[in-house]
Amino acid sequence: MTSDFPFLTRSEFGNCIEEFERAYGAVVDVEVRKSRGSHTYLSIHKPLFLGQNNDDAVDSDIEDVEDADPAHLDTVCPTLEYGRIEYHVVYSASWRVPVLYVRVHTNAGVEMDCTRVTDMLVTDSKVRGAMDAVEFGGALGIQDHPELNEPFMYLHPCHTATLLRAVAPAHGVEIDQRNYISSWLSLTGAAVGLFLPSIPH
Repeated sequence: MTSDFPFLTRSEFGNCIEEFERAYGAVVDVEVRKSRGSHTYLSIHKPLFLGQNNDDAVDSDIEDVEDADPAHLDTVCPTLEYGRIEYHVVYSASWRVPVLYVRVHTNAGVEMDCTRVTDMLVTDSKVRGAMDAVEFGGALGIQDHPELNEPFMYLHPCHTATLLRAVAPAHGVEIDQRNYISSWLSLTGAAVGLFLPSIPH
């Protein structure tokens, strides 16, 4: 258990992300990283595909997909890997909870803006509506990554503690350091297209 659930100390956060890496390392591209300031954070990578998998033939006329219009590619190459999504789970000393940072690059190295990321990753209208309802411009904003000092999109943590407090007892879930990050990501990850696979017990 954590000493003051749903809040975490930095040490507890470190234990939580190590537990997540241990549990999901075989099924997710995940790694605990150390910043220059010696703080640890969790890095999750996944490919960004255009469209959904189907059996439609891919148009062979597109030779250089890096320069093609993504909207056109979405209809022509529905299973094409278009880029990479980088998710970082970082400790917030102010909020004392994890914060989810995200950055999306195309294979050509172009970083996508908030609007494009939301359009591509948030397909559920209820999730999108809930994100837009958050005060101060919505749930997804841009700020410097606290460990890397580079601009990332992030999900504002203002409702994290309330959400975890409400969900755990209501569903009879005991959240401890072993499942804190996976429980939190199952609640927040959908807002940026991050869905965890089932893991064998």
